[in-house]
Amino acid sequence: MTIGEIINTYGRKQSPYMRSLVNHLPMGQLALFKLTNDLDKVKEYSEKYAQDSKINPVKSEYPKINLLEETLGKRELYESALEIIQEEIREENVDNIIEEILNKYILGMSAGIFHTLIRLAYGVEGYKMDKDLIYEVSRALAYYVTGYREGELFTKEINGENIIDEMRQIADDSHIKEIIASNKTLGQRLKALYNDKFYMDEGFIIGGDEDEKIKSLLKLLIPAYDDSGNIVVLHCITGLHALIVLKQYFYDFHKALNVFTTTVISHLMTVDSLKYPDKIQDISELSWDCIRIKGARSSDVHAIKLTYSAYELDKIYNIPQLKNSALKRIKRN
Repeated sequence: MTIGEIINTYGRKQSPYMRSLVNHLPMGQLALFKLTNDLDKVKEYSEKYAQDSKINPVKSEYPKINLLEETLGKRELYESALEIIQEEIREENVDNIIEEILNKYILGMSAGIFHTLIRLAYGVEGYKMDKDLIYEVSRALAYYVTGYREGELFTKEINGENIIDEMRQIADDSHIKEIIASNKTLGQRLKALYNDKFYMDEGFIIGGDEDEKIKSLLKLLIPAYDDSGNIVVLHCITGLHALIVLKQYFYDFHKALNVFTTTVISHLMTVDSLKYPDKIQDISELSWDCIRIKGARSSDVHAIKLTYSAYELDKIYNIPQLKNSALKRIKRN
């Protein structure tokens, strides 16, 4: 059995949705395989996850839709969107379809706390290893479209060196605090923030080249996660890794980073009592080999995903403090 066969066995039957939650299985499968290269372990993990989770099944009967746009943001039309995308992939290069959807719907990259972006990135990485996972790419694209929730784009630009001070300034603003206090759910808070002119004027993107933008985001996210262990912050880190994986598909990667930054700042705003420490913890003395083994032993899909993302981000940007973030989640079990 191949990794493609394992992921497709479940993906053909399972929706990306679990009632109001997200089906993490395909992401966990790919991350676990990347950490271990052990198909038996992935198979065992998959069986347990499917048994313990109430994942929505793929519907056998669904409306026939002619235009993909008609399924945008409509999770109940996942199967309809999937049929359209699979037909397009049969007629055109899959990379072109990915490129078209990501750029046309670039403001949707943070939907589902970045899960739509993450699943697509994992699907693309899987497809590079096993061409049978073209089916997982099509499922991820259908999820990206039907799970669509629109973010926004700030215009104010700051020096990345000042990101923590700038973040504290926004978070401490009385007007913005009132917006958050007046809305209960993450979705309600995001919508209220994006509709507020003062917030949109005060929010920021990061100047510099792409490495400066990415490292500045990690300078903000790593200590915020290590201090809080908050799941929203975790998804900002794994979402950033996903964005980098998909870099080749964006017409303007700087714009993509700016949209991502806008949505990260806004998601952080929705978290009550989140702190933004200056200092990243001392680096763990454990090796990545040891941490990867620990992560792969976890039954927590978020520990598996964060270990994988942190490891990959450290390889690219040489930020070994990411070890702390992976261990933070692993130790929750």
